[in-house]
Amino acid sequence: MAHEALQAIVGTAIVDSTFRRNLLNRSPEVLRPFGLTPEESAAVEHIRAQTIEGFARELHGWITRNTTPVVRGISY
Repeated sequence: MAHEALQAIVGTAIVDSTFRRNLLNRSPEVLRPFGLTPEESAAVEHIRAQTIEGFARELHGWITRNTTPVVRGISY
């Protein structure tokens, strides 16, 4: 999985203070436009961060644990 939608969420949160506030307050409607998979939605909904930095750190941890490493175009 490339998780482009998750990257878009973090990017939007960095530049849009209203979106960031709604994201950190876990407003469910804020995620609808991003077309997340059920697994991605669950991961985002379980994050309990107070700052965008904390949110990004937790999300990065989830992505790292749930992404198959690719080395030189070979998936393991």
